Amino acid sequence: MRILDFIYPKQCYGCKKTRTYFCLDCASKAKPHFPQVCPVCERPSPDGIRHKYCQKPFSPNGLHSIWAYEGIPRKLITKLKYKFIEDLAKDLSLRAIEGLQKYKPLTSQSLVAGDNKITLVPIPLHWKRENWRGFNQSEELGRLIAQKMGWKVENLLERVKNTNQQVGLKGQDRKTNVDGVFSVLSNIPVIAPTRPTSNLVLFDDVWTTGSTLKEATKALKKSGVRNVWCLTLAR
Repeated sequence: MRILDFIYPKQCYGCKKTRTYFCLDCASKAKPHFPQVCPVCERPSPDGIRHKYCQKPFSPNGLHSIWAYEGIPRKLITKLKYKFIEDLAKDLSLRAIEGLQKYKPLTSQSLVAGDNKITLVPIPLHWKRENWRGFNQSEELGRLIAQKMGWKVENLLERVKNTNQQVGLKGQDRKTNVDGVFSVLSNIPVIAPTRPTSNLVLFDDVWTTGSTLKEATKALKKSGVRNVWCLTLAR
């Protein structure tokens, strides 16, 4: 046990049990996100797969969210994102993996082309915001999840505009705020023309209107990626 854990012991945000921020009992009571929805129209869809009639250019192939954005998951995500408690990431990602491992579209070979591993791509922060915050919560969580799932992790995107935070903005304002905000990094092997079928899991903590993930998907697909599946902790 670390000295800080002794002085400021971890407590579950649900039941106050020590040594964890998110215990198994409280995780089992957290409301799962159901039903999964199409990432384009956000209406129910089996396994969150994009509807055949929602084939918009450069849109995500599917969306999976682990929990409803309420209760303990919401408290933990908010604390991690705005209170800078990095140690929350380990406990939160562990419980997320337990839910994700039951989800066949992302754990079977259904997204894998040939011998290619699934690659997780975290949504980046602008460098100014990341320097101020000290870390990128999506990258921290994404790396922990990918490690347990046996996926690769690649930082394929950069945020080229330091936009306003999405919190507090409504639908159209959110879309406008992130328009053209992402650029694909050059010389990334996973999206080379020789591997256009590579499958990417684009990861962020929360899907609200989906504007950020949709804009990031558009940037990746314009660069030649065919399959982009969006994954979030909550919606």
